[in-house]
Amino acid sequence: MDRIFMSDFQFVTIENFRIRYIDKNQKGFPLLLIHGLGGSIESWNNNIDSLAAKFRIIALDLPGFGLSDKPKISYTINFYVNFLEKFIKKLKINHVYLIGASLGGHIAVEFTLNNKRIVDKLVLISPAGSLPKSFKGTPELKRYIKIIQAKSSNDVNKILTSIDNSTIDDSYAKIIYKRLSLAGAKDAFISAFKGSAKAPRYNNKLERIDTNMLLIWGKEDKMIPIRFIRPFLEHGNSRIIIIENCGHRPHVENPKLFNKLVKDFFRE
Repeated sequence: MDRIFMSDFQFVTIENFRIRYIDKNQKGFPLLLIHGLGGSIESWNNNIDSLAAKFRIIALDLPGFGLSDKPKISYTINFYVNFLEKFIKKLKINHVYLIGASLGGHIAVEFTLNNKRIVDKLVLISPAGSLPKSFKGTPELKRYIKIIQAKSSNDVNKILTSIDNSTIDDSYAKIIYKRLSLAGAKDAFISAFKGSAKAPRYNNKLERIDTNMLLIWGKEDKMIPIRFIRPFLEHGNSRIIIIENCGHRPHVENPKLFNKLVKDFFRE
């Protein structure tokens, strides 16, 4: 696991939101990492140092998550897209690579559709946002939502392990439990989940993305099963890589392969 030090963290205020982020290797081309539901900068513990060897890595806690502010508002996809536009402008970034995981993938697609001139390349990891409206959630997704009811980090560990059948680092489980215990965290979690579920599907808009796009999906993903890859097969022009023996979080479960795939894609 990569090591992120306290000295790496910075805070910036975006329209009254105090946002935690890191900004490593500022000489490289900017690569922004957007975590998923319930995630934080620590979601990328296995990726940041490896990617920072080649790129300027910017990772943040989205509003409502991690150690960023969590006011009681409606955390819609449009809210997050507008927020990221302001965040990138604040950092004076004119061109960027994006990686978005799950909910972060949903946000990344809509951001790219709104900011085609800014996003030079796009990587999506098991993205939300393309699921049919009839989708009511897999048992594993419903189990994950109950993480906000966890009474201990051990409960968090059990839930995450049962979903992906992968080993969860105890320190990471403790971080998630601690963050979900912060004021406003549970409300923000539910609001962001509903915001993604209720947002218009972007399936028919994928053809409008002319940015080079890489889609990475775990073959054993039980949260957003691989059958929902179909819109990317039928619309748009994306390279698709399916990783065997891997669940919803390829960047966590197989970081060595994930980091290589991403670096190769961005180098082209």
